Amino acid sequence: MNRSEVAAILGVISAIDPKVPAPDEDVLSMWAGLLDDVPGGVAGEAVRAYYRSERYAQTREPIAPGDLVGYWRRKRREDADRRHNTELRAHHRRRPLDDRQLCTIRDGVDQVAATLAITKGADPEHAEADAHARRAYRAVACPYCKARPGDPCLGPGGRPLSRQPAHPSRLDVAFANTA
Repeated sequence: MNRSEVAAILGVISAIDPKVPAPDEDVLSMWAGLLDDVPGGVAGEAVRAYYRSERYAQTREPIAPGDLVGYWRRKRREDADRRHNTELRAHHRRRPLDDRQLCTIRDGVDQVAATLAITKGADPEHAEADAHARRAYRAVACPYCKARPGDPCLGPGGRPLSRQPAHPSRLDVAFANTA
């Protein structure tokens, strides 16, 4: 925001909040320096959101430059996340993974599992067999807890199982599919 936009925002703030006096030159300079990267339109949105917020209703504290900057940062982050998620969905719809790509991913996971097993002092072949078994039972739905393929089995309270990899009925279905 430039100095004239800051003056306009501070004028709006002083009209809304009786605790905020009309800005003098020093206040304008300070706020303009702090808000130089915040767009004027976003600052207006931030003022509106702040004075309608539960925080203001409870504390009745006047808005500060940090409130405007925080609003701008949250808005930028939310916009970036929204764009990123939209791009991911568009990419997923555009080009689903083929079998070769899935095999490449599986091979990479197997290599990571083997490396982790070696660093933990375990047998890499056992880790590879464990990863293969996990893929097999995760590829089928669980008839007991109704977990979808790819999701872990859930125990009481909706938490993933901790003492066993999957319900026995899911392991039976996975074994029947591989045999």
